[in-house]
Amino acid sequence: MEKTALELSNVSKQYKDFTLDNISFKVPQGSIVGLIGENGAGKSTTINAVLGLISKDRGTVTMLGKTDIDAVCKENIGVVFDGNNYPNMLTTRQLGKVFENIYSSWNKKKYEELLKKFNLPLDKKIKKFSKGMKMKYAISVAFSHNSKLLITLYLSIMGKSYFQSLKMNCWKTTVL
Repeated sequence: MEKTALELSNVSKQYKDFTLDNISFKVPQGSIVGLIGENGAGKSTTINAVLGLISKDRGTVTMLGKTDIDAVCKENIGVVFDGNNYPNMLTTRQLGKVFENIYSSWNKKKYEELLKKFNLPLDKKIKKFSKGMKMKYAISVAFSHNSKLLITLYLSIMGKSYFQSLKMNCWKTTVL
């Protein structure tokens, strides 16, 4: 029987000028799935509902077998958004030490391997990184705590090196 990494069942969210109406789908573990649609179609709203960043009006989200997206579940999720979500004044070396204390499954060796693969310096402050370097850094962090589910809004703008990274980790990771 195929295991499901993510399932949405009749998820709805009403805004003044937009309705996400009864969205349902399943994402099998180990797969790469994209949400495709025009601007304003509800892709970001769906992702935000999955992550619990907005409250749903109705419906259920089951992620890695759980409907309560608690800390244990979040430990297994890697999230890559467009933009910098890391403290600008810290270096990747300093942030690695922070993440060791946040994630019980932090893999320092994998983190350093990915930084090296993406040519990201250990002692450069995040604020000095280009946008592309910040995206590479975010994907490095997402895979360095052994995430089982990677959620990103902008997989299509990631280059060949990102997909190669996904391939080397995909045997246990689902990408949405």
